[in-house]
Amino acid sequence: MSTKICPNCNAEVPGVAHLCKHCFHDFHVVVPKKKSPLFTILFLAVGTALVSAGVYGYIHGQNRTFKISLDQETESIVFTTRFSDRTEADRVFWKDVSMVEYVKNTSPRPFEVAIVTTKGGRFIYQQSDEPIEYQAQQLSDMIKRPIVVKDESGTDNAAP
Repeated sequence: MSTKICPNCNAEVPGVAHLCKHCFHDFHVVVPKKKSPLFTILFLAVGTALVSAGVYGYIHGQNRTFKISLDQETESIVFTTRFSDRTEADRVFWKDVSMVEYVKNTSPRPFEVAIVTTKGGRFIYQQSDEPIEYQAQQLSDMIKRPIVVKDESGTDNAAP
């Protein structure tokens, strides 16, 4: 007589049986095969790695400080950015500045003062939630360059 193995309890039962004599499993009901947990583990590992890389990148990018120095002796402005692993500095000589920009309604701060070079470079000098037109005028007077005021619509208005 033929026998079969019960998928529920692994007992050997007669081949013609409709129910297992040990656990009463119904052989007419199809038991879904168990999926390997390997896919789930792999999915969790890749997901964890991606989240970790994103968090590391965000923290690494946020860990920086800015410093802007006016050097009257060399007639230059030094923009220094210090990251956790390096320091970057840009020096802009006053003779290379074409204008001082005072921009209103920008993002992330609604007011900013920027230095625009003769070669088209643009460096943020100051940003604020409050109007800083006075600071723009002071900078313009110091480096003897004109101020261009830009409003939220992008139009230019040269300041006297």
